[in-house]
Amino acid sequence: MKFTSVARLFPEVCPRCRGATERGFCGGCSADFAVVPDPCARCGLPRPVTRCPRLDNPWHVGAIVAPFRYCVPLHHHVHALKFNRVRKLGRAFGLLLAERLGSLCEGIDGLVPVPMHPERVCRRGYNQATEIARSVAAELSVPLMIRGVRRFGGAPPQTALDARHRLKNLEGAFAVERSLQGLKLAIVDDVITTGATVNSLARSLRAAGAEIPAAWAVARTLSEKRNRG
Repeated sequence: MKFTSVARLFPEVCPRCRGATERGFCGGCSADFAVVPDPCARCGLPRPVTRCPRLDNPWHVGAIVAPFRYCVPLHHHVHALKFNRVRKLGRAFGLLLAERLGSLCEGIDGLVPVPMHPERVCRRGYNQATEIARSVAAELSVPLMIRGVRRFGGAPPQTALDARHRLKNLEGAFAVERSLQGLKLAIVDDVITTGATVNSLARSLRAAGAEIPAAWAVARTLSEKRNRG
């Protein structure tokens, strides 16, 4: 039986409203996700940005692209993907992100999802960043690069820390055990808050010879008081 016939028999449903959809979130549900207004092309925060995170530490990522705000209702689905084992949401988020990239993906040689420590992957059953990146890679027809990129354990979760301690927590957190010489890579994650995680990973990837034009995520955590005038 052809795929089209199977699709007619078992139509895809939106993971939010359970209504019919062509792929991932339906148009109505994705329209409910708040976008980042007038994002800065470099840090992804809404402009005007009064304190760019790039100014606080050496920065290794060319640009941050995270089109949606990490707020209701989107954050419920991110939480379900990360903690409730709703793995299929990774594909839905990947499709949603890929639709927003447009020409930004030109020249990218591969995607690197932010790795998790193996023990945490075993407990969760999967890495949510990998699930998102897998669909983005398929949509863009670029390789997903996981081999030889790993994360060390022993550090507390980033969600429990402020910006300064997030950076300290990630010192030496990633290892790249392969040559990436001459490759232009984009990092993929679910949510970017301070950018410390993607910046730390980018530093390790650059040490292996890669160029990191961008980090892509579904959502950006915003702090209006800190980032806007």
